[in-house]
Amino acid sequence: MDDEVRPAAKACGVKALVTWTHDFTTWGETPPTPRLKSGDIVLLHFTPTPAADLQRALDAARAAGLKPAALMPHLRSAGVL
Repeated sequence: MDDEVRPAAKACGVKALVTWTHDFTTWGETPPTPRLKSGDIVLLHFTPTPAADLQRALDAARAAGLKPAALMPHLRSAGVL
């Protein structure tokens, strides 16, 4: 996202832009698994290997002592939605 996107989105009435911290999608090649921390947002795409990608993300969360949570309730409680 570049500096032109934020003002354009705001002009269109967008209240929040959510970007991800880590993309666990393999797209055929498994990248190194990042070390997750509290507050990270994980992106997963629909790919040929969604179950394996999700498992990598869940394993990384478990290794960091984290529990995955849905994003939408946090956006609602912050008044964004």
